[in-house]
Amino acid sequence: MNSIIQKKISLISIRLSFLFAFSIALIACGGGDSEPGQDAPSELTTEQNRGGFQSISRKTVNAIPKIQESINAVGGQNISAKFAVSTYKLEYMTFNSANALVKVSGLIAIPEKTTPSPVISYQHATTFSNDEAPSFQLTPSEKSIEIALASLGYIVFSADYVGFGSSVGKDHPYLQKLPSAHAVTDMLKAAKSWIDFEGIKSNGQLFMTGYSQGGYVTMAALQAYQDSPQAGLQLVTAVMGAGPYNLSLGLNALVSEKLGFTIPRISISDSLADPIISIIEAAFIPADADVKFERDFLENFLTDDRQNDVFDWKPSVPITLFHGADDETVPIISSESTLNAMLNRGAEVELIRCAESPSSHKNCVLPYINLVVDSFGSLRTD
Repeated sequence: MNSIIQKKISLISIRLSFLFAFSIALIACGGGDSEPGQDAPSELTTEQNRGGFQSISRKTVNAIPKIQESINAVGGQNISAKFAVSTYKLEYMTFNSANALVKVSGLIAIPEKTTPSPVISYQHATTFSNDEAPSFQLTPSEKSIEIALASLGYIVFSADYVGFGSSVGKDHPYLQKLPSAHAVTDMLKAAKSWIDFEGIKSNGQLFMTGYSQGGYVTMAALQAYQDSPQAGLQLVTAVMGAGPYNLSLGLNALVSEKLGFTIPRISISDSLADPIISIIEAAFIPADADVKFERDFLENFLTDDRQNDVFDWKPSVPITLFHGADDETVPIISSESTLNAMLNRGAEVELIRCAESPSSHKNCVLPYINLVVDSFGSLRTD
């Protein structure tokens, strides 16, 4: 009997090794210091509900040559900086996975221009390091895609997510639909209230985008925003790259490709469940990580709980999915199933396949950025 149990555990461990690879590899391009923060005007700081504005840092001004230098250091992007950019760390209130209010933070990047600007809501990819969160990217670097986009004349909002920035020390609700959406939509509310208060004009257009985990978060936020839009911002379109929208299918596809079978579902009360998840966590989180990740998405996967899937609904605006056929981190079947589900619901959606060779997860990051620049640039009206 002991021999049978040992073989069973061994087999599960082998299967999980590929789940580890999927989880660990959900990292793509991520995302200065500023002066100490200043309190917001009193009429704003009194708001303590979701999306409630808390504080804003003093601005950090970034000149065009420095921005272009950071863009050139990455290379491969069709971005020529046109405007200097002022950056700020914003603090606001949102809900965590337990529906408790927490103070969180994000980055605001404002182009130095006199005419109204469209808004981009940019969602960052997976990072295990708090100092890679957007609110730490207040000066140009290879990680500051938000500043590069703002230099084209967009106002850019980029949430840190719960567990990063001002909420570091709290568990990050990784790949959980509702807290992912809340972090973005509540930042839109808080940031919009601040730019309005400051007299910073938007032209009313809202674009949304993100890659990898950022693609997933964008899809979750897009659905939530569609149900409850922010006054003064009209959603135009969204571009999402290589996101695990269909979580269960993506994980199963990764394991099936390597071993030829799927991971069996078990009850979370099964005596093997906790050890399995603990093993996954140990492999999933690097030893030097300074951010804690909640285990809910793994529990949901093992029990076939689909509440965090974000693929089967109908967006009200045209959206674009972008994915590489050779993606070893998030199998393209996640985007393919999303395309089919949304088309069946009558959505205006397309899937653009990355043309890089190989079209791996990391190789398709720069083509994704270029697609975002071209797609949004063709639709902006400022």
